[in-house]
Amino acid sequence: MALASRKSGTIHSKTGNDLRRMKTNYDNSKHNELEVFEGKAALIYQIQLLKEDIDELRRYIQSNELAQEIDASNLPTSRPRTTGKLWNNRGVVNVS
Repeated sequence: MALASRKSGTIHSKTGNDLRRMKTNYDNSKHNELEVFEGKAALIYQIQLLKEDIDELRRYIQSNELAQEIDASNLPTSRPRTTGKLWNNRGVVNVS
């Protein structure tokens, strides 16, 4: 399934010293001063939730990329002639 087009636009176009100044303000927790304003505090809360969602998406994508890198060419392709246990993505499967 392909990704849909991005819906959000560019938030700012700051570069150079202007961007460094913004980062310095963030690093010095200047945004926390906005928490006293209820509307801005709600936005900060939502931005944090979005960050957590993005972190979870990154974790999911990275774990799937790692799973796809596993070389499965030497795994059995038919049922074994003996009884025992096989592992799959749901745990142990008894084979008889």
